[in-house]
Amino acid sequence: MTSSQSIRRAQVPKACELCETDTQIKWKCVQCNTLMCDKCKKIHLKVLTHDIVDVKSSEEKQESEHTIITDNIPCQIHKRKLNCMFCRTCDHLVCPECITASHKKHDLDSIDTVYNEKKKKLKEIESKFSNTFTLCKIEDSKVHDFKTKYEQFFAESVQKINQQEKLIIDEVRKYAKALREQLESEKQRIEKSITEKEKNIGEVKENLLNKQSNIQEVLKSNQAAQVLSAYQEFNEKEIPNASFKTFPEEIKDFIPTKENLKTISNLFGSLKKTKLPTGLPEVNLEVIKSYTTDQTFVLRVLKKNEKIAWISNHKNSSLRKINIDDTIKTVKDISVKVYDMSLTANDDVLLSLYDSTEFSLLTTKTGEIKPFLSVSPLLTLGIHVTKHNEIILGVKENGGTYNLTDKSCRKVIIFGTDGKQKQSYEYDKFKQRIFTFPFRITSNVNNDILVIDSTSNDDGRVVGLDREGQVKWTYQGHPQDNSRKKLFGPSDIVTTSVGHVIMTDVNNHFLHVLSGEGNLLICKDMKNQGILYPISCDIDTKGQLWVGCHSGGNQRTDAKLHVLKISFNPK
Repeated sequence: MTSSQSIRRAQVPKACELCETDTQIKWKCVQCNTLMCDKCKKIHLKVLTHDIVDVKSSEEKQESEHTIITDNIPCQIHKRKLNCMFCRTCDHLVCPECITASHKKHDLDSIDTVYNEKKKKLKEIESKFSNTFTLCKIEDSKVHDFKTKYEQFFAESVQKINQQEKLIIDEVRKYAKALREQLESEKQRIEKSITEKEKNIGEVKENLLNKQSNIQEVLKSNQAAQVLSAYQEFNEKEIPNASFKTFPEEIKDFIPTKENLKTISNLFGSLKKTKLPTGLPEVNLEVIKSYTTDQTFVLRVLKKNEKIAWISNHKNSSLRKINIDDTIKTVKDISVKVYDMSLTANDDVLLSLYDSTEFSLLTTKTGEIKPFLSVSPLLTLGIHVTKHNEIILGVKENGGTYNLTDKSCRKVIIFGTDGKQKQSYEYDKFKQRIFTFPFRITSNVNNDILVIDSTSNDDGRVVGLDREGQVKWTYQGHPQDNSRKKLFGPSDIVTTSVGHVIMTDVNNHFLHVLSGEGNLLICKDMKNQGILYPISCDIDTKGQLWVGCHSGGNQRTDAKLHVLKISFNPK
């Protein structure tokens, strides 16, 4: 078969494009894109001041890249001619005949030069379009961000109005009840007074009638002895007084404060101009490693360091110390029914046990568990040791879980390491009960107290308290997540070194991340990363989030333990 290289060697040499006879082509006009011989080159330069290059030089190859757009442009007037120049005076392309005929004294320039100028200007215009488009994208992003923040802000504002409405209604009902009770007490007092007076008057009337009847019988007898005797008897006795104490002129009445209704905003609150929160950081939660345990679920996970952790499962009364590397290895297994636990400053573990009035101390060196402090007759719930070595404990009375009565006691107590009580929080400044069931507790960099408050078997909220025991904020789930079929089920809570709050939501397979002020940063569905039924969490010394899960079935023993990388990117 004949090769392509041999075919090229057999081709007839190309002749000069001007004289069309000489095949010794050495030059090319950059502007006209025309190949020529030595003779035609000289003639061409006499007529036009074009750039002539050696066809074999590297310069020609570079220039040819710039002339692709400018060559072979037919003249609109002289159809068989190609445009070779640009007339700036007339602002259009011209061929050699055009120049000779009507453009001799005009401002002529090479097509390449004008092309490059126009190209540069077009690039500038295109750049302006691109910049404007980028600004539009930025504005679009700002609109989306504003919309998201406003919708959240609006939902939270409505939520605050609803809460205030409920609070005011509850307080009004209590106040009205107290007034009714006062009126009822006043009524009973007045009725008792009336009854006593009626009885007294009746007795006096009866006595008077008897005496009057006796006197009338004596008078009817016409017996002097009886009259004289009766006179002496009745004259010496004092006739009962028929006048009594007057009734009270003043009684209690309810006078509605109609005037104050005009200024109800002073009581309820009002709408005032404020600024939307600044752009909240974007949060990334990425699973970097997963482990399989032999447990039905990991109720609590407590990281001691990068390799050592404690995990608990109250269903099988198991508290395990585990070593985590490529796999999980059990170092110690203690039979105890743990409700909650927290590390102390010396890496011992404080334990809240099921149905116990005491919280206990696990000495990690010996593995011995001893009673530490009693809150009898109350039962221990969530427990947390702060960075200041204070012990915060949730407690309840021995009784029903969610059916609260006036005798119920649901509160958070702060103890020192010496076991002495420092503070106790049960009611807010409006005398409203703060907690239903203080299930989990933590604190943040501001020393605020954060409590998961379970309000039913399937629902809950997070309450942020200051050290005066006043509620700073509450979080009841993502206000925009209307597609959520299940209730918000917070099951554990931790805070980062900069104050962000992270919660597991076992009902929905979500992780919720809040700012230190209680603003939602992200509510992320973790199913696509393999996290199902997240029930517990902790942060290790590297700032990594550990999440313990439920297996999803009471007969399964393959509950997962995941490690996540957390990153916060400012907007």
